[in-house]
Amino acid sequence: MSVFVFDKDSTDTIRYLLAMKHFSEYTIGPQGIDLQLCALTLERVLIQTGLNYPKFQKEKQSDLKIFDIVKFLSQKNIVNSSVANQLFEYINFHDSIIRTGAKITNEVAHTMASQILRFLCAEAGISMEKEIQEAAFEDITNHKIGQSLKNEAFEVEEADFDNLNRLHYKSAQIQNEILKKLTVPLKPAKVSGFTPYTGGIILPFITEQVSSKRPSDCAYLGVTFTPNSIRIGLDFGAQAHKSIVKYYELIINGALTCEIETLSRKAADYCFCDTYWYYHTRNLQSLQWGLTMYGSTRLAIENVIEETKQSEGTALSGHRYLIGKVIQRRPEDFTYIAKGIINDAARNLNELYPILELIDKS
Repeated sequence: MSVFVFDKDSTDTIRYLLAMKHFSEYTIGPQGIDLQLCALTLERVLIQTGLNYPKFQKEKQSDLKIFDIVKFLSQKNIVNSSVANQLFEYINFHDSIIRTGAKITNEVAHTMASQILRFLCAEAGISMEKEIQEAAFEDITNHKIGQSLKNEAFEVEEADFDNLNRLHYKSAQIQNEILKKLTVPLKPAKVSGFTPYTGGIILPFITEQVSSKRPSDCAYLGVTFTPNSIRIGLDFGAQAHKSIVKYYELIINGALTCEIETLSRKAADYCFCDTYWYYHTRNLQSLQWGLTMYGSTRLAIENVIEETKQSEGTALSGHRYLIGKVIQRRPEDFTYIAKGIINDAARNLNELYPILELIDKS
């Protein structure tokens, strides 16, 4: 009998991973989800095993270190040194995928994940080959990751910003948690696509009036993550030329003055900024710039209106004079900002919603 503890969440996820192997010719879920789930399942099994012993029952589950659990099991001869060394190697893989974002080749990562999955199957009494052979596509489409794994997936940590693959894996759950805290009629749109070479992640929210789940031709409010910053604010799809022009015209005509004044009075550091190559920001300036409407301000907006109209039919990779909030990554406070980003983002989106509503109605 195995010394390791497997609850239903763990065994269900193991079977899900085996079904993914059976249908490996299909692209299922975000890139690298199999590596993430394999590492998280190993973590869960080790933590559940540790909780069997008084030494770890006194600690909060979130504070448990799986390295310490394996070390304890080895010292007490609950597992032999060969198994312990094997587990320490697996923990290094876990940390590179989940915690540190250390560089690891795709081939090595999948080889290690397969070894871990085989180990988990053997300890759980699951026939790996039989499960793979008999897997049905419904095993994937009907699978729901257990609440414990989902909870792990959406807690945001500063280390996630060093590993956007990990952060992208959490994105759908982060978006869902933000949605729960909104008090305005927004709905989630599809999270931006992601590859290991993508520079950022966008979590978009659209008004109820928008029918498409992909905000390519409309205005939206978004939460954008890059390794160096977070931006929460107004944004537009790559083909949203008409909506962008409407936004600029609302600024020039003074139709957004009340909303901008309200935002400027809040202690939230709202500003105008430009975006380039989808995720990145520059040219941050005070909201007062859009309230004074000096001749130079009006001319600048009129010029960008003309540029936008002339680019009709061409995909836009950046926008000018977007209202929002930009949080730069600084070592002294980003740890706390990351942990509180769900609550902060929801509050900011609630405050920015009136601007999006006016754009959609104009």
